[in-house]
Amino acid sequence: MKIKSYQVIELEYILSIDGAVVERTPEGKTQHILTHFAPDLPRGLEAALIGKSPGTYRSAVPPEQAYGLHHPGLRITAKVADLPEEPRVGGGFAAENDLLYRVVEVGGGEAVLDANHEWAGKTLEYTFTIHRVRPAEREEIEHGHVHGKGGVEH
Repeated sequence: MKIKSYQVIELEYILSIDGAVVERTPEGKTQHILTHFAPDLPRGLEAALIGKSPGTYRSAVPPEQAYGLHHPGLRITAKVADLPEEPRVGGGFAAENDLLYRVVEVGGGEAVLDANHEWAGKTLEYTFTIHRVRPAEREEIEHGHVHGKGGVEH
């Protein structure tokens, strides 16, 4: 069965960026997704799944279809004394402008904060194995998520 909207897919994936593995499904585990209701997937990956049958594939998702381009204006330097708490690399701060900033560097009394997603501007390189494809049940579509094994139990 080929994948289209409103189907449940059971898959495993490995995500690499610049040749380094940055994320993967846990060893021996699969992920169940409902196409057209997969907010955790970059839209370019969901688009790459459409039309595929069970099997193993590779797909490169460009920044515009993943986490967007990197915007230099979203990277700022702040004085450590002006921050609500001691910054640590990898930590974060919510700003009054509703942006979430990641701390990427601390030193010399200053912290470099970045509101870009850490993978903004990067091409996502996926290797994925589709194990099963099935039509979604009416209730799954109404609820917007997979039910049963691998999904939500009601």
